[in-house]
Amino acid sequence: MDRSFSELRNISSQIGNNIDFVQGAGGNTSLKENNTLWVKASGCWLSDSINKNIFVPVDREEVTRLIESNNLSDLVVKNVDFQKEYFLHPSIETALHALMPHKFVLHIHAVNTLSIAVLSNGKKYVERLLQDINWVWIPYVMPGIQLAKAIQNAMHAKPDVIILANHGLVVGGRTSQETLQLLMHVEEKLKRKLRSTTSTNKDRLLAISKSKYRLPKYEIVQTIANDDLALKIVETGTLYPDHVVFLGAGPMNILSIDELESIINKPRYVNNSSVIIVRDYGVIVHHDLGENAEAMLYCLASILLRIQPDEKLCYLTQENEMDLMGWDAEKYRQSIQR
Repeated sequence: MDRSFSELRNISSQIGNNIDFVQGAGGNTSLKENNTLWVKASGCWLSDSINKNIFVPVDREEVTRLIESNNLSDLVVKNVDFQKEYFLHPSIETALHALMPHKFVLHIHAVNTLSIAVLSNGKKYVERLLQDINWVWIPYVMPGIQLAKAIQNAMHAKPDVIILANHGLVVGGRTSQETLQLLMHVEEKLKRKLRSTTSTNKDRLLAISKSKYRLPKYEIVQTIANDDLALKIVETGTLYPDHVVFLGAGPMNILSIDELESIINKPRYVNNSSVIIVRDYGVIVHHDLGENAEAMLYCLASILLRIQPDEKLCYLTQENEMDLMGWDAEKYRQSIQR
């Protein structure tokens, strides 16, 4: 167990420190030892797996029973003393890990996979690329019990890889290295080039917004403001759950530079606008925007620049967004973020 657990921590750190695979507290990993499932705790960062206790033990058979009873909210940490010491909750997506038969399971929100998983023809796109892999495609459903049921129904195909539409990638394997190599192989197969963009002029933007806003952490985010396709997408809606949870539901704020000048000092607007896209000038974020949201902006820009003008997208519906915003599990995850 000690060796396997060490391997879990190592591969979790490796993918958790690759922002093209995992952003902020997104993604989760697991290890099975007999009937115990060690899974990443909700709200923790895979990048912290070497230096912090981010994994919790759960009873795998209990997870299966809860799936059958449609009540994953009763899922608890297996070891009472462990829970008292670390106060961690099992990952929102623990059921996904319990249902996969593999010893090691990795679930990530990779930008290459996501840029395909949001396409209307995403399944056909993947079929051309993953012919040498045992994989299944699962249409978008609400994370949690609905996703668990969908994955349970797909297990008859005994997949090693699952593409979750509008959500991400799941891979499983017998050893840590086999699982990591499979993940890398899939990502290489699904690799997409970024479209070229022109730079933005941020001088006037900074002069206007310097009191309450700042530039985002990642330079790639600036490209959204100067890319017609990216602007069209973000003013239409959202494409995947983590965008809704950390950046908000519905269309994003897009202003002209003159509109920004007229409202930047209005408290009501500023208090409700953590991210503002200024067309042709750049993106600014509220000075107290957290690390999770910064990482999600990187993810968003990286996905948008991989989408081509002739591709049709599947957006989350307003009902999807409302389900995510009202989800108790996500409220917990948000409450412990950096």
